[in-house]
Amino acid sequence: MLILSLEIDNFRNLQRLVLPCSPGLNLITGPNASGKTSLLEALYFLGRARSFRTRQVRELIRHGEAAFRLVAALGEMSDGRRVMVGIQRGVQDLTIRIDGEPAGSLAQLVRQAPVLLLSANSHRLLEEGPRQRRRFMDWGLFHTEAAFWPAWKRYAAALRNRNAALRAHSPDRVLAAWDGELAAAAQPLNQLREAFCKALEGVLSGLIGETLGELAPRLDYRPGWPQEGELLASLRQRRDQDRRLGHTQLGPHRADFLIRLAGRPATETLSRGQQKLLIVALILAQARLYRARQGSACILLIDDLPAELDRAHRDRVLRCLAGSAMQLFVTAIEPEALDLALWPDARIIALDRGAIGEIG
Repeated sequence: MLILSLEIDNFRNLQRLVLPCSPGLNLITGPNASGKTSLLEALYFLGRARSFRTRQVRELIRHGEAAFRLVAALGEMSDGRRVMVGIQRGVQDLTIRIDGEPAGSLAQLVRQAPVLLLSANSHRLLEEGPRQRRRFMDWGLFHTEAAFWPAWKRYAAALRNRNAALRAHSPDRVLAAWDGELAAAAQPLNQLREAFCKALEGVLSGLIGETLGELAPRLDYRPGWPQEGELLASLRQRRDQDRRLGHTQLGPHRADFLIRLAGRPATETLSRGQQKLLIVALILAQARLYRARQGSACILLIDDLPAELDRAHRDRVLRCLAGSAMQLFVTAIEPEALDLALWPDARIIALDRGAIGEIG
């Protein structure tokens, strides 16, 4: 769904904002410390129920206030359908309402506004450990595969129980039972992730041609255990070591993928600037795959695109974005660096010290 309008109260330095939103480009401008990134962070919270900048809830609440509040009208321009989503977050409490009714779970909220983020920290997707890449896979699967969420919950429960049995030094017969359940729960989750990586690889190939040039990417999926063996056998072999460590070393909770170009890891093949373009292509591939499977576009947040890319590469990326039919929220200190002619319905939101200076 698109974000048709947004109300923000007491989020970081933002005063009360009421924003009508364009279905295309929403360009957020203003000097440093005006609240541009905070506005993106509020949108991210709306779609993920967490911040991309901090785990400390207190930091998200305007100084002197007890809670922040977000209210959004979501819908599609084509059919007139509307969904109202409201979030109130205090230090100790979280209230979520969808069309006036309490949300049954965070998953119900997250499904409403599929949000992707491109920022200066997106390099972590390539450079940091597997956790970031697992989250990337699982976001795509959560929003496009109905079987993913029950498969993930089953595996997470089996993992918790096996780890608890390991820490309790349970006898082998108990651990053997959890070995079997963990291996059985891993199978559908592993199959979904492997298929996702293959589909993502196909979409990524075209996007890399548009951004980086003629390079053939390959996504090497790694399930989280030795690929030459079965997980159940590996769990049995590692049981004593797992018992000493108090946790399970192998399984889908250790899954990962590696991007190769010309047979070599992308981090070894590409310059720093080229790696930025690869990350852009990867996030756009996620968005295109979402659209192909769901029939509608997701929402992309971009924090200061001009600062991340040189002019030539920025223009390439802008052309890709303009052809994506995604709703975009883009911050920029220097808006003239972006070619707004690509978005005739662009909305410019000028911020000044946490308040709206102008909406154009």
